[in-house]
Amino acid sequence: MKSILIPDDVYERAAELAERDHVSVERLVAALVKQHVGGWSRAQERAARGSVEKLKRVLVKVKDLPVEAADQP
Repeated sequence: MKSILIPDDVYERAAELAERDHVSVERLVAALVKQHVGGWSRAQERAARGSVEKLKRVLVKVKDLPVEAADQP
């Protein structure tokens, strides 16, 4: 078992969610971290199977359109 420090506002939000779901904050945070780590691992595995050449072949098919206002920085 390890301890971590998280900002108070994050802990308070987690506590609200945990209370709503009738679980401890520790259980909620552990489940969320496990889910995120699993998703990250799957993304890394998929990236390892990909290739820059395949990406380039796909991107060549994308139309060159102006950036929409909502997507502007």
